[in-house]
Amino acid sequence: MRHLTIAAAVLTLGLALGATAFAHGNNTHVRGVVTQVSAQSITVQVADNTSKTLTLSPKTTFARAGKPASLSDLKVGDRVVIDVPKNTTEALEVQIGTAAPKKAAK
Repeated sequence: MRHLTIAAAVLTLGLALGATAFAHGNNTHVRGVVTQVSAQSITVQVADNTSKTLTLSPKTTFARAGKPASLSDLKVGDRVVIDVPKNTTEALEVQIGTAAPKKAAK
C-alpha cells in the first residue's frame, strides 16, 4: 500500500511539473507573490525566494478568476501566475490569485 501511495504522489508531481513546462508552447510560467508593481513592470518572489522582474507591454493581459482584469487590480501580496515567452522577461498574461496568507507572529 505504501508503494502505491508513493507512486501516486510521484506521478501527480510529474504531471504537474510537466504541465507547467509545456503549458503554452514556447512560454513558461512564473509563479509567486507580487512584491512590487509599476506601470512598466511586476516583481514576483518565486518559490526559491529569488525575485523576477517582468516587463509589461500594451499586449499584456490580466485576469482574475477567469474574468478580465487590469493592472490596477494587481496589488503587492497577490499570488500570480505569469505567462512569459522563453528567454524573455515580457509578461504576456498575468493571472491574479488571492493574497498570500500572512505569517503568524511568534
